[in-house]
Amino acid sequence: MKRTTSVVTVLAATVATPLLTLALALPVSAGGAVDDEESAWASDGSTRNGQIVFRRYLNAEQTKGALFVMNPDGGKIHQITRPPQGWRDNVPAWSPDGRTVAFERFKSDESTSRIIVINPDTGEKRTVVPCTGERCVYAIDPYFSPGGQSLAYARTVAPPHTQEPPEWMLYSAIFVVGLDGSGPHQVSSTPQRHRGQLALETSDPTFSPHGELLAFVRTRYRPEESTAVFVQPIGSPEDARRITPWKKNCQDRPTFSPDGELVLFRCLPQGEEGPSNLFWAHPDGTGLHQLTHASADQQYLGSSFSPRFHQGNGWIAVGRTGGFGTEGNADVFRLLIEDGTVVRTVDLTNSEEWDSAPGWGTSRRRT
Repeated sequence: MKRTTSVVTVLAATVATPLLTLALALPVSAGGAVDDEESAWASDGSTRNGQIVFRRYLNAEQTKGALFVMNPDGGKIHQITRPPQGWRDNVPAWSPDGRTVAFERFKSDESTSRIIVINPDTGEKRTVVPCTGERCVYAIDPYFSPGGQSLAYARTVAPPHTQEPPEWMLYSAIFVVGLDGSGPHQVSSTPQRHRGQLALETSDPTFSPHGELLAFVRTRYRPEESTAVFVQPIGSPEDARRITPWKKNCQDRPTFSPDGELVLFRCLPQGEEGPSNLFWAHPDGTGLHQLTHASADQQYLGSSFSPRFHQGNGWIAVGRTGGFGTEGNADVFRLLIEDGTVVRTVDLTNSEEWDSAPGWGTSRRRT
């Protein structure tokens, strides 16, 4: 099972000279100059452009991970979850109002998982999907609905009336559940089988900004294992449409831009060991476009749009290997996108640990 995973600021003025154009295209390091929009602060001390939540592995084996938040300039990094021994936290997603974070808590031996929501200010948390029912094996990949009252998630399900079913009998599908854990119901189709073997697995759901569409990843196992991004109307699983070629192996929480015009994801056409890059496409599958061009020693590991990204321009948060430290571990970066081209890169976490799976939330409205 693959575990990994929302960009602000339209350029405010036309670049006046070739020298300034060159300056904007050069990467800058953490602590360097950032755009006025990104460094603006609200009167309560929070950033008006929201914060970035990400996962940090706490040991070299990557069996224990916790969630951290930071400001968009990389400042004020602090830990918000502390998983118990034998568990790791992963795949964070902000609520639409920027008050809470949903995430998966996975058993280190991968025997089970659950969906939890936490208030990063107070540490108060509650389990939404315990995944302890008769048929639930895993509950992963939570993502808030636009109204913030429910979560989409991927759930691995055992067939009914089956005691300890073998792995080949399990299937995964997308469910939606209320924040109080009520009314869980399946919204994607149940994968078909071929000669008793699972043909498709479904994961990584996200809602479009108005809640009309659902994007997710499907993994197929025949004729060879590969992944693709799908989009469907929320109430019509039979109308799910594949928007990326199977051969490009696209995956990792496909995320809609704030205006709903683009879906962002990464692709690994050469397989897990080859370089991975960020792509986007329109929800109807047109306009597939490669954003990044990783070198042989780089991997892009998940991304999200900033809440102010608009009409193909602005910032995205990404995880990427080749970061700070002697091992070249992953860090979280900001990329400024202008007309489909990366024109600036800012290293945010700059840590010795493995940092990835960033999610960019809206401005936090505190009381």
